[in-house]
Amino acid sequence: MIILNIFIQVVGGLGMFLYGMKIMSDSIQELAGYKLREMISRMTSNVFGGILTGALMTIIVQSSSVTTVMVVGFLNAALMTLQQAVGVILGAGIGTTLTGWILALEIDKYGLLIIGVGTLTFLFIQSVKIKKRALAAVGIGMIFFGLYIMKSGVTPVKDMPQFISFFYLFSAETYRGVIFSALMGAFVTSILQSSAATIGITMALATQKVITPETAVALVLGQNIGTTITAYLASLGAKLHARRAAYAHIIIKIIGVFIIIPLFYIYTSIIAEIVDPKENVAKYIALSHTIFNIGLVFIFVPFINIFLKLVEKIGREKKEVETEYSLEKLYNFPGIILEKEKMEIIQMSKRFRDDMALFFLILTDKEESKKIKRLFDGEEYQDRKQESIRKELTELLNATNSHQILNESRMILGVSDELESMGDYGASLAKIYIKMKNTETKLSKESLRKIKCCHMDVMNSLEIITELIENSNTYELQRLKEKCDTTSASLSNVNPLKKEGYSNHIRMEILAKYRRINRHISYIVEKILEKLKFEGIK
Repeated sequence: MIILNIFIQVVGGLGMFLYGMKIMSDSIQELAGYKLREMISRMTSNVFGGILTGALMTIIVQSSSVTTVMVVGFLNAALMTLQQAVGVILGAGIGTTLTGWILALEIDKYGLLIIGVGTLTFLFIQSVKIKKRALAAVGIGMIFFGLYIMKSGVTPVKDMPQFISFFYLFSAETYRGVIFSALMGAFVTSILQSSAATIGITMALATQKVITPETAVALVLGQNIGTTITAYLASLGAKLHARRAAYAHIIIKIIGVFIIIPLFYIYTSIIAEIVDPKENVAKYIALSHTIFNIGLVFIFVPFINIFLKLVEKIGREKKEVETEYSLEKLYNFPGIILEKEKMEIIQMSKRFRDDMALFFLILTDKEESKKIKRLFDGEEYQDRKQESIRKELTELLNATNSHQILNESRMILGVSDELESMGDYGASLAKIYIKMKNTETKLSKESLRKIKCCHMDVMNSLEIITELIENSNTYELQRLKEKCDTTSASLSNVNPLKKEGYSNHIRMEILAKYRRINRHISYIVEKILEKLKFEGIK
């Protein structure tokens, strides 16, 4: 009967703890949604910028797993470099230590009170912002009350010989016990896929003196390795470059643990000098978690370039296989998904702009004609990106009913459709050039001058629209719309069907494609303006 009660309280407390983590994470993410997206969009190639981003993101979403899965997804879409990814991973390790410090606060017995106050506030206050804050408070209350229930559940264990003998196997009194404890921590965390939950369990056991403080530290070392399983599983369907981020995550944690284990008793004595485990074992555990992850930054940052070169050698000899990659774990964080898709369409726009610059170069320089294949590759690139965006946003919309998310998703989908169509015209221009080459048709200086004039106009519009997708501004969008209308008017007399000789026919065909590309830029402007109108932005 006692064992059944222990089981009920530990499982029930753990369930409440995990659900509280989810509620708190969702609420904080909604409250800080814009700042979260701003952090993602401003990530720099500087490793320190990545560390800061990773730490802040993990504090907001309260899950290092979500942060590292995001890293894999962004690398898979070529929206991030491996150096950025390693920086974010190191930062995520620091950010996740905040959970331990929250749990170390000696207020778990007030968890039920926090739930009550948060729930009443949520039910009777009309303000949406206050409701979100109240829901976050309910989540925090559930975390503490779940921890309180787990602590109560494990209290009888310390007086039961069968459990004492079991936990003695994992006692960190010897190096063998330290290694066993680390392995157990890694195993349990990989099953639960939540280091916060396993740290909560560890604190509950240590607080009730079921395990020693040193054993708790050894368990935390293993938990740092176990938490890497989520990103690794997420990377299985990703490209090699993205999988390397997951490998880097695993290698970083394993090297860190391997460095600590030989120095384990020195390590624990240093922590004990700062926080006496006899006075507050929970803070002692939280501090060990923090020191370990900050230490990883000091270990890896000075040798980041060497480490990256080693990681980039992993899997080099294997043939790359295109597979379906899922961002399922991120659909609870729409801000991350939307920022990713926004970065995707910016990438699409930049690629098309580069392809158009290449087309004009090919048209005016025979030496560049061998690069014509890139324009056909560009069409396929736009098709792949558009299909990927469509699938991911469809999945996101199935997981939410937010009008704001629907509005932004509609804009992103619309823009990706227009860019995909523009990619088709890029390939059409390549076909026209091949036709010119096969028939040995040459354009007159006057024809090239007119095409160049139109080309520069469209290229300027592409430059502006790429900037405006990233940083929307109603005034600048309206100016661009007027510019596109002026360009369309100047090309209104273009008619490839006019019988004015083959050379003129080719010129008209090229200008007609530019006119259509200009029209699609105008459509993109309209879609962004519609989104801003919905948001009430002037």
